[in-house]
Amino acid sequence: MKYLSEFKNLVEEEKSDYSKFDMLVRAGLANKAQLQRIHRILDKMQDDRPQFNNADKMILQNLFNKMVDLISNNKQIFQKTRQAVREEVDIIEADSSKNSQEDPPVVLMLKRKAIRIYPDKTKIALYYNSKLDKHFTVPYGTGIDSAIQSEEVELEEAVMDSLHKIVAGKQAQSVKFANGQTRKVDHYTASAITQVHKAVNDENKKKLADMVHKSPAHFEKVASFAFSKVK
Repeated sequence: MKYLSEFKNLVEEEKSDYSKFDMLVRAGLANKAQLQRIHRILDKMQDDRPQFNNADKMILQNLFNKMVDLISNNKQIFQKTRQAVREEVDIIEADSSKNSQEDPPVVLMLKRKAIRIYPDKTKIALYYNSKLDKHFTVPYGTGIDSAIQSEEVELEEAVMDSLHKIVAGKQAQSVKFANGQTRKVDHYTASAITQVHKAVNDENKKKLADMVHKSPAHFEKVASFAFSKVK
């Protein structure tokens, strides 16, 4: 249980698919030797406030300049890109026009979907509003507006929390996933997953907890992995 390097393979498929981009890099779009580094840069760009060192900035600048040159100097690529941009703008304008005709709701009812407890003991609650079809993350605890924690909110805990309860109580129970589906989990399965969860480092603890919470399909992947590690 000490060395669970294979866990990396389990979460690998959750990463962005850069297969087509990789083909362009290998064809000469960028330095092939920097491919993995470019992947990490692209992953980081999905953060709210990504931070790059000077070397990463230079890679991004070179990649951007090369793509601008390709689009500007190749007539066929330029025409295709121009058409795609126009279609994207039309979609955005149509959505904006539709949304402008509706006033935002005066009151939002939020339903708590999950709780995340991070290694530094920070607690984050995940809420969902069906009218907007959007999720909201809210830190909670002392000093947080009590309305957020009101009894009108239906309480649902994270799947990993439920698994620990199943292990403690030694009795199967139903768990609810982020996609709204539920399934009954037995003590043996819960025990296997929680053992793996305890064995990995803090970063992978969060990844594993997030994965089992997504859906029954993700849960099954983690369970299969856990069964192969627990004797």
